[in-house]
Amino acid sequence: MFFEKKEDRRKKREVVWMALVMLWMVSCVKDPAPSTKPFQLLKEKEKISVGTDRATLIGEYAYSGLIDGMKLRVGDEEHLYGSDDYEVALNGNSFFVEVTGLRPSTLYYYRYIVDYGSVNDWNSDIYTFTTATDEIDLPVLTTVQVTGVITTAATCLCHVVDDGGAEVTERGACWDTHPHPDNTSHVFANGGGLGEYTIDMTELEPNTTYYVRAYAKNSKGIGYGEELSFTTQEVLDAPLGCLNGLFTVGEGRQVWFSQGNLQYHPLLSEWGFAEPQPLCIGDGNTLIGPDYDGWIDLFGWGTSGFDHGAVCYQPWSKSPDAEKYHAYGSWEYNLNDQTGQADWGYGIEVEEGQEAHPFRTLSSDEWEYLFHERSTASGIRFARAQVGGINGFLLLPDHWSSSMYYLNNVNQEEASYGSNTMTLSTFEDLESNGAVFLPAAGRRTDDEVWDVGSYGWYWSSSANGERKALSLYFEEDYLGTQSANRSAGCAVRLVYDCPVK
Repeated sequence: MFFEKKEDRRKKREVVWMALVMLWMVSCVKDPAPSTKPFQLLKEKEKISVGTDRATLIGEYAYSGLIDGMKLRVGDEEHLYGSDDYEVALNGNSFFVEVTGLRPSTLYYYRYIVDYGSVNDWNSDIYTFTTATDEIDLPVLTTVQVTGVITTAATCLCHVVDDGGAEVTERGACWDTHPHPDNTSHVFANGGGLGEYTIDMTELEPNTTYYVRAYAKNSKGIGYGEELSFTTQEVLDAPLGCLNGLFTVGEGRQVWFSQGNLQYHPLLSEWGFAEPQPLCIGDGNTLIGPDYDGWIDLFGWGTSGFDHGAVCYQPWSKSPDAEKYHAYGSWEYNLNDQTGQADWGYGIEVEEGQEAHPFRTLSSDEWEYLFHERSTASGIRFARAQVGGINGFLLLPDHWSSSMYYLNNVNQEEASYGSNTMTLSTFEDLESNGAVFLPAAGRRTDDEVWDVGSYGWYWSSSANGERKALSLYFEEDYLGTQSANRSAGCAVRLVYDCPVK
């Protein structure tokens, strides 16, 4: 019995030992490659830009699985032992890497190394490049693309690929109406150094073809990128019911503003625009109701008059329950989602045979872009003003020229309304050139109206939670988008989209 037990213990130890060995072997093996197709470097798409002390490599690869990492090994000996590794930046199936600290006039060897979950890393063949000589060259640039083309402005994306062996002290773009523009043409600079940058081209002529090139300066001189061309949009006559000025509300998107704030007559079931622009109804909004024989201009969110799924959809709705103002029956929808019927612009027609539903309400992002991000010919986007004794904000169109009328404290949201005081007659001259005025029309809560002449709330089309939506809000020293209860009565200013060419 003694020998049998000893033998049993020996066998048990052997079983345990074999199990531990197998577990160790499994733990040392990486997960298999997630794709059955091999990794392929698309060498024919690789682009190399070489300077005296650096090289930039851009390329693409084909592989359907996941990649844990990619490195570039670079050295001045073909075997690459002990050479430096550089992390490669990946973006989809494209990659980018910049190698620095190289010596001029030197042959370098390199290979790509990819960790893609297999037992062994994938290694490319070994390739070569030679750095430039000590002699300084002109900078190497790329004029990447032109975007956001409107009637009077466009944006150019540029890239300084190589500095030519000396510091780039100035970079920018030059443009003109004839080919091959240079630094004697229209020029705008944007700092110095390597990398990408953007240039806003303003004060352009409508319906005109322009040519643009990136440029960069170093101690040797000026280098230029490829030449691109683009054509600005033509100026279109404002549609009926709109002011004659275009406003950019997003990249490549322009709108006309309606002639005034939106108004509604409950007894007549009629919509209209305030005339003149500074007109506010004020306390008349306390009489809101289906039989009110007068105009109102403060509305609960989404009260377009169309039964789009909200409990409160009539322009005269005044229930304090914010959940009754859900567009299309759900708090998640914006006004212009689904059928679009919750947007006040859906049913507005100012002439027979007009395009169906051309008017709409701006989103919160568009309000922000309009006031704080867009480029204009004059650099002026807005100014506080008092027109005919009414406080509010002047919005100036993209083509506005500062020579049309001198304005104080432009683009300063904390300025006082009294910064620019003018009569209605004076304002009419600005209006004829496309100026928009947003009066401080106040806000209605149930049957009370507050802060007419001091505060302004203008609805956006953007929902913001179960009980709120976003609005443009301004007071004495603030301007921005802010949440408001959906049941609150706020002003509405509609826009009309300019067709994209």
